[in-house]
This record gives sequence, structure tokens and C-alpha cells, in this order.
Amino acid sequence: MLVRPPRLKLATLPARYWVVAGQAVVSATSFLTNIFLARLCGLSVFGEYSAWQMVLLLALAAQGALITQPMQIVYGQTPSSQHLAYRQALLGIQLLFSLVAVAAVAAGATLLHYATLALPAFLVCLVTTCGQDTARKLLLAEGRVQLALLSDVVSGGGQLLLLLYWAATKVTPTLPAVLWAVGLTTAPALLLSGAALGLGWGRPMLRQFMASHWQQARWLLPTVLLQWASSNALLVFAGWTSNVATLGILRLAQTIMGLFNVGLQAAENYAMPRLSQSFYRQPAQFRQERTRLTRTMLLLAAGPILLLFLLAEPIVSWLHVGSAEYAYVLRWCCLLYVIILLVYPLRLTVRLLAHARPYFVGYVLSIAVSFALARWLVGHWQASGVVLGWIVAQMVLGLYWALAVWRARSSYENEEYRGLAAESL
Repeated sequence: MLVRPPRLKLATLPARYWVVAGQAVVSATSFLTNIFLARLCGLSVFGEYSAWQMVLLLALAAQGALITQPMQIVYGQTPSSQHLAYRQALLGIQLLFSLVAVAAVAAGATLLHYATLALPAFLVCLVTTCGQDTARKLLLAEGRVQLALLSDVVSGGGQLLLLLYWAATKVTPTLPAVLWAVGLTTAPALLLSGAALGLGWGRPMLRQFMASHWQQARWLLPTVLLQWASSNALLVFAGWTSNVATLGILRLAQTIMGLFNVGLQAAENYAMPRLSQSFYRQPAQFRQERTRLTRTMLLLAAGPILLLFLLAEPIVSWLHVGSAEYAYVLRWCCLLYVIILLVYPLRLTVRLLAHARPYFVGYVLSIAVSFALARWLVGHWQASGVVLGWIVAQMVLGLYWALAVWRARSSYENEEYRGLAAESL
């Protein structure tokens, strides 16, 4: 008699699969949204949208440092009897952050004379996106991974359906319409997450939990702001000094090349535990493993990067008719990612050091170099100058991190030698 193999039930899947699926939905939604908008709206409107998106990413970075990253630690340290009080306090913290963010963006747009018709739509987008980000991460912290995935699907699905409708009806949406679409399609997911969490207003222990968050946030906030500046400083300068189409093509190139970031993150999640085991105990094995990782990443990425380099012109032309001259930006990005792949093993090694100072200082140096060269690079080569600035910044990071790793290794070997000498006396 044949025995039917047991079916794999979705409910029994390990939590990590649900988390990866949720992240895939978020990443795919962002990627497809950028591609659709560049195709539907043109590079100028997409450039304006990208400018607002950078502000949103800055707000999410600050929120991550102040709320969601400390939450992952504070929630685990909070007794289950106080989880309801913590949820209520978290809602208060989130509302306070949203009010401050809205006031800061509105004031900044007014002072910079950028208070266009898109501002109200963006403020709604800001509030709903930040609220949904906190709610889904609280669901993940509580282990309710299926609900977190459902909220991602509701938000991303509604957004993509509207984009598909615009594409099918050949509608060219305005910038405010795009921002309203992103904000309002996120609202149902936020309501779903809030209902699942049973969020309600209350003030018990608000001050205590805010103090617990601040213990983590005071170190996290400078770091995440530094990382945002490292990624976006040249983009901001290019958008400020050039036309919005330049910003649009740069963000479009980032979107296309961002597919490699998924692979880099997967490599980091897989390699870090193994590299940490051999870093200090077996230096020779560590070097072999790191060399093998570098070779594997380069081999896997070589084909797609070469394909993008060769097909840069038809890809850019398909996304926006008449913009084939911007293909060289995508080609420079291909070179950038080769350098990122070469520097990446050093980045992993720096993270294994006993202290995080070299990691922080490296980003400070890269930002300093970016700002020092920004006017000259953008003035001479416009959009390509921004990518060249990123390339130089990555090379500075690589050189500094290589020096930091060499110093750390030399210090460790000297201490080990002195310890062996002392034991022999």
C-alpha cells in the first residue's frame, strides 16, 4: 500500500519563512512601484517622487532608532503581564513621533518654498507608512508572523493594483495622486495591524517605557542618520543643484541595482555566524572562508552585472522614452557594485571586531569625502558624478576598514604572543 507523504501545512512553517516572505513583499512592492512610476510618469515626476521618498526614508530611519529597534529589545525584557501597557505606551510614542515628523516636514517644506500641492498627500503617506512600519514590527516581535505578512500583502497589493489600473488605462498620474495612492493604500494595512494588536490609548508607564527606549536610541540615532547620509548625501546635492530628472535617473539606477542588495543581505545572514566562529580562534580558516565568500559573490554577480552593463541603453529607453543618454549612469552603477562586492567581506570582518568604532568612523570618512568632492563631481559629470562619488566613498571605506582589520589582527597576535611568553616563564 502506498503511503501518501504528509502535506506541509502553512501554519507549521518556521517563523523565518514568514518573515522572509514579508520582506520579499515589501521589497518587491518598492521595486515594482519605482519601475511603474518611472514608466508612467517620466523621469521628472519620478525624480520629485524620489525626493519625497528620501524624506520618508529619513523619517523611517529615525523612527527605527527611536522606536522599532529599541522595541525589539524592550519588548523581550517586559513581563507578559505588562505587554498591554507597553502596547499603549508604544502607541503614545508613535503618535508623538508622527506629530513631530509632520511638523518638521511641513516647516521644512515651507522654509524651502517647497510647500506644493504634494505636501498634504505626503504628510498622510508619512503618518500611515510610519505607523504601519511600527505595527508590523510589533507583530513580528510578538511572533505573529502570519498577520505581519497579511498586512504587507494588503498594503503592497492595493498599491500595485492601483498602479496596474493606471498602466492599463494609460493614465499619467500626477505627483500628489501618487503620494495619495501610497498613503491611502497603506491605511487598511495599518487598521488591520492595529485591530490585531488591540491597540488602545492609555498613559500607564509611558514615561518609563520612553526612558527604556532612549537608552538604546541615544546610540542608534546618530548611527542610522549617518548611514542615511552616507547613502543619500550626494543624491540630495544632485537634486538640489541639477534638475529633478537627474535625481530620477539616479533613483531608477539604484532601484535596478538594488536587486543585488537582497543577495548581499542573504550572504551576510548566512556567513556571519560561520565567520564569527573562526575569526579569532582559527585565523587561517577565517581567511579561507572569507576568500571563498568573496569569490562566490563575484561569480554569482558577474553574469547579471555584465548583462545590465550591456543592456543598459535598451533598459533605460524602455523605462522612459528618450532617456537613452542616461544609460551610462546604470553602467557606472555596475562598476560601483563590483567595488561594493570587493569591500563587502571587509565590512563583515569589521563587524566581528570587539568594538564598533571602525564601522562608525568608516562611514564618517566616506561622508566627508562625498561632501568634499560633491560640487566638483556633480558640476563636471552631473548624474555620473554622483555615482563616481559613491565609488570613491566605497574605496575610502574599503581602505580604512582594511587598515582597521590589520591593526586589530596585529594587536590580537601581539597579545597572544605576550600571553604565551608569560606562560613559559
